[in-house]
Amino acid sequence: MSNNRVFARTRLGNELLDDPKGRISGDELLLIAMIDGKTSIDGIAQKVPPSVRVNLDAIFAHLLSAKFIEDSHAFESPAEQDGKGQKDRAAKEKSGAELEAELAGVRAQLEAARAKQKEIEVGFHKLRLRVSTYAEVRLAKLVSKLHNLEAKTMTAEEVRANYAGELKDALDSLQPLSQAVAELQLTLDQTLRMKLSQTQQEQLQKERESETAKMAQVHPHYKKLRGLDFFKGFANAEMMQFLKIAKWQEAAAGETVLNEGDVGMPFFIIVSGRVAVSKGNFMLATLGQGDFFGEFAYLSGEEPYRSARVDAESTCEFLMIDPLDIEFAPMRLRLQVVEALLRGQVRRTMISSRPIDSARMDEKHHVMENLSR
Repeated sequence: MSNNRVFARTRLGNELLDDPKGRISGDELLLIAMIDGKTSIDGIAQKVPPSVRVNLDAIFAHLLSAKFIEDSHAFESPAEQDGKGQKDRAAKEKSGAELEAELAGVRAQLEAARAKQKEIEVGFHKLRLRVSTYAEVRLAKLVSKLHNLEAKTMTAEEVRANYAGELKDALDSLQPLSQAVAELQLTLDQTLRMKLSQTQQEQLQKERESETAKMAQVHPHYKKLRGLDFFKGFANAEMMQFLKIAKWQEAAAGETVLNEGDVGMPFFIIVSGRVAVSKGNFMLATLGQGDFFGEFAYLSGEEPYRSARVDAESTCEFLMIDPLDIEFAPMRLRLQVVEALLRGQVRRTMISSRPIDSARMDEKHHVMENLSR
């Protein structure tokens, strides 16, 4: 039974407290008198003798089954509050990821629509020129023929008979042009709607990023971790995703963190303190804040055997990361983690190569001196 649970007396429990009637006595009577709907089991346990404390769970179980007490629901532990907060944040992050994917799709559609719109606008301009030219030519011909008719004093029936075919041809020619103009208008309307949708999606994305930034900055370890070189380039949202899968771990001075030959996949990021890395009886390196170790199994994909021993030289704080959790994380977070690990290995290689280069130069100088003798 959880030590954080809080119970209150039922109506029956209150009646028995005033008049036990033989149904409750001894330790049970002592405990039910201490139940006030505010004090947790752990708080009550600190007030009773050790002889009562060892049977605390059994006594509470009996009081609960006899309906002398019931859950108060007046107490909620910090861990439970944090659990609810994490669920809310996880739901918001999932919603943000889905929103980001939807926004990327809308952007791609908008780019395609813009290209199509440009093509349509060019065609629309050409079409409008054709319509204008066609109308001017047809009007000029009609005016010319009207002048000829006036000169010939043709009757109205003769005019209709003479130009009925030409008017029909003109109307038939204008119909496809009108249809093309209507299609262009429809495409332009769709483009405007997509632009409006993109604006709304971008606004939602900005609000999401602002909310994520606020959540990150109130995290208890945010400032300490943000200063580490490992997290260079991580966005606030990626920091929050990483902290959800990482586990906080501490080690005292002299404590062994990893043993050579052990099986294990997790790697560690040093948040504070220093560790010594050795192989057999040889010291390989000393690592400090911002460094990491144990990452070879994850990067190489080989069998997860530890190739060296790691001991804490001082009190240390670590972030322990299981590669399996990384594999199920969003693609951008996985790329950020791999980039940070490779960047650290390159820096470590450059530092370790300097003494070697210096030793080779000393050896070469010594050989040249011997030859000169």
